Amino acid sequence: MKGYEGECLYDRIFDRVGNDYLYIYRDLYLQIGNSCTQYDTLIITDQGIISNEVKNFTGNYTIENGTWFNNNYQLPNDAFSQLNRSLGKLMDLRNSGQSDFNISGKLVFPNDSLVLRTDDSSNCNKIILRSGMREYFRQLNRSSQRLGNKADYISRLLSQYTVENPYFNPSTDKTRIKIGLYCGSCGHFNLNRKRFHLVCNKCGSIESNETHLLRAMSDYKFLFYKEEMTRNDLMAFIDYEISADVVRRVLLEHCFQNKKGNHSTYTLKYFNFDMATQSPNFNIRYKNHIK
Repeated sequence: MKGYEGECLYDRIFDRVGNDYLYIYRDLYLQIGNSCTQYDTLIITDQGIISNEVKNFTGNYTIENGTWFNNNYQLPNDAFSQLNRSLGKLMDLRNSGQSDFNISGKLVFPNDSLVLRTDDSSNCNKIILRSGMREYFRQLNRSSQRLGNKADYISRLLSQYTVENPYFNPSTDKTRIKIGLYCGSCGHFNLNRKRFHLVCNKCGSIESNETHLLRAMSDYKFLFYKEEMTRNDLMAFIDYEISADVVRRVLLEHCFQNKKGNHSTYTLKYFNFDMATQSPNFNIRYKNHIK
């Protein structure tokens, strides 16, 4: 979640500055040699590939003798080494195509609450802090006033090595899933149904029908990855514990409706339940009372 929020912030700032003369690939997996490498952002210009690894760090960080610390806690991974390994894989890709283009990379820290100190200035040119992001993006745009044959070639080369996320299994055994609504506080499935709320019989928490449906839609999205959600699908998933009229209203309010003739599917407008409830536009008529 924290990493995703950082990437969203990165995207918003980049979009505001503009990127018309750049090819941008987000959250890409490349199978190069015997290993698969994930890239937060790859930027393609006529000069080559620029990798941006987005780190949504907050608080106090220190780099001493190449070791990273968060306060007094030593981090197990060195972000510079991670960046260098990913750049090395891109060099392998370039060599496999017997190509000639530049490869470079930056660690981008979009959160303005980060305080970063280092005793070694040799890697400072690989760091972009929040205060320098806009100027960095402007420099990228100034360095690429056109996208020509070289950028198109690099883009085609990347597509040859692009694979689906190998660490995510999109299939879910529906027969092993417990259907129905559950308490957001204690996870208990034994709920007492009221007109506008459901009451947990274990902890006493009271949540609105709309809150329960938002949680169910978020769960459905991640459990059935890449499957389209219909109203009937959602009704079956919640074991018909909320009326079809209420389900229809909440779907239209919180989802994008994709019409295909008389058939409609729905896509949740938010990344997940937490981001839905934290959205500035989120407002439910019937309030929750969490124990």
